[in-house]
Amino acid sequence: MTVQAAAATSPHDGSVSLGELLAEPTLHVDTLTSVDDLDRPIRYVYPTELADPSPYLSGEELILSVGVPVADQSAEEICRYVTTLTDRGVAALLIGLGDVFDEIPPALVRACHDRDLPLLIQRAAVPFRRIVDWAESRRATDREVDARERELGALLRWFVAGTLGVGPVESALARHGLSTAPVVVCAFAADVHVQVHELVDRHSGVVALLDDRIVALCPQTAEFTSALASSTLVCGVAIGADAQSMAYAIPEALEALHEAVRWRRTVHIDEIATLDGLLAAVPKVRLVPFVHRLLVPLVDHDKVSNSYLVASLEAFLAPDNDISTAANQLYVHVNTLRNRLAKIAELTGANPLVETDRINFRIALWAAHNMGMREGAAPQPQKVPPHNSFRSGRL
Repeated sequence: MTVQAAAATSPHDGSVSLGELLAEPTLHVDTLTSVDDLDRPIRYVYPTELADPSPYLSGEELILSVGVPVADQSAEEICRYVTTLTDRGVAALLIGLGDVFDEIPPALVRACHDRDLPLLIQRAAVPFRRIVDWAESRRATDREVDARERELGALLRWFVAGTLGVGPVESALARHGLSTAPVVVCAFAADVHVQVHELVDRHSGVVALLDDRIVALCPQTAEFTSALASSTLVCGVAIGADAQSMAYAIPEALEALHEAVRWRRTVHIDEIATLDGLLAAVPKVRLVPFVHRLLVPLVDHDKVSNSYLVASLEAFLAPDNDISTAANQLYVHVNTLRNRLAKIAELTGANPLVETDRINFRIALWAAHNMGMREGAAPQPQKVPPHNSFRSGRL
């Protein structure tokens, strides 16, 4: 008679751990064999006195028995019984004392020890029903948590999609105590659900399930920021100032998660909401043409004429530089730099003085510097810092 329903497929699957079972004082359960894995899951509670219950087992059961299958049996038969249980992936065997045994047969202890099957006992006069009810209560709680996380996830998904107003989101944040301060929005892969709760639950956060991703909302505090920074979880992070801002903070966190998975660390949206962040996510094959079309002609010309076109382009495109500032950095006259920029336009067909072309040149320079497409040092203008200069050679 199987007491538990089939295991759910959600992260909150209703299982309990062996350690939780042993730690619950009202159950009066003790262990007779060493338990190396207290996190071993128990998905079903199955009271049975069958000598071979294998047709009814699917794995991770806690078998409850008063000892009938091993009573008056030889050591060989007891070993066969224990092997039957371990072959079916049983989580543990619990013998209730007082009906058949006052003391557990040593052969059963040895067999369980040899086959790494935790052997538990429950003192006399404590009914098995207490374990069954405890496990079912935990399962029901898990189902409620799962339903809440899916409900919140659906609400956030509808809001982001524009099919739901901000009111329900404001109510949800208020219900979870997240309406009085900015919220850290963290996106995780679905397979770290337990670890996410271990992090988030300590900081008054809430978890939502969005399809195949987990989104956690936590108050923006120094304590949580520090805990997230020290965590080994791979996470995408964005900040939502209020309920309305969740419309963009959640997509930002999910986008940051893409890069976090690639970089195997926590990534904040601020890291990728830049040209560098965007280009880092672009396949290399899409960037190579920028280098070949916009930089290779300049490198080839510099090799022949020592014209410093690449270094001049870098100086002109440097942040906050205008043509006068760039000329001063290069120690050349403004007209000299203008002539070099005109030569760049002639060689490439792209004008550094035109905004769209400037963006393309910046992409080409980023690709050359960050994609291993350079070797050897190009001739340097006499006062230009080496770390600012494009390195030519094989592109």
